[in-house]
Amino acid sequence: MFKKLLLVSLLLITILPADKITIFAASDLKFALDGAKDVFLQQNPKDQIEIIYGSSGKGMRQIENGAPYHLFFSADMNFVKRLYTNGDVATKPKPYAIGRIVIWSRHKNFAPERGFENLKASWVQKIAIANPAHAPYGEKAKQAMQKTGIYDDAQSKLVMGENISQAAGFVTSGAADVGIIALSLARAPAIANSDHHTYYLIDDRLHSPLIQGYGITKTGSNLPLAKKFYDFMQTENAAAMMKKYGFDVPSNYKE
Repeated sequence: MFKKLLLVSLLLITILPADKITIFAASDLKFALDGAKDVFLQQNPKDQIEIIYGSSGKGMRQIENGAPYHLFFSADMNFVKRLYTNGDVATKPKPYAIGRIVIWSRHKNFAPERGFENLKASWVQKIAIANPAHAPYGEKAKQAMQKTGIYDDAQSKLVMGENISQAAGFVTSGAADVGIIALSLARAPAIANSDHHTYYLIDDRLHSPLIQGYGITKTGSNLPLAKKFYDFMQTENAAAMMKKYGFDVPSNYKE
């Protein structure tokens, strides 16, 4: 009898589905969060995590409209705060990273040491940024160009990506000559290992801070895996992955 019960228990363990969550995350996290997920799953091999990447503003609106995401990682902490205030995020918003922006180009005449002067060069006909209307990185790019006094002249050259990954893609494909993109994407393997891996790091005093925050959504509030991954993102293992891709890490990460 005992052997039979043991066999049934083992069979149930085998056929029970693994826990699974779906995350919406800002596009600048594509490589850093994928890396953090891989580390987490090495420790929790039976769990499943799907990550959907896009602009933070669109993710926020999708969650407001009932999209079944279990965690939300925004490039703008204020979007998480708004969802929390309205009851769509169940946990108090926490910061997980502080983003930086860079000027990057594949053009042979690009000179990182010239900074914003590159955007005024004759070889620059198209400048890619994320759409400032819903993408925090695009908003910061616009602020930096305004602060340096070149935004008005550059406006006619701007090519807007739906999110920061698409803006970077415009530069990669040649649809834009230069772009203002996330440092995390400039450190991605496709760029870091190419012949065009140099970039100009924009002084973060030229724009408001890119404090990025996250939280468990109302949909994910009763899922143990959502809480487990939420807690994991406050560990040193997660912080190390954020730092690898150029994010500054808030001081509230657990030791």
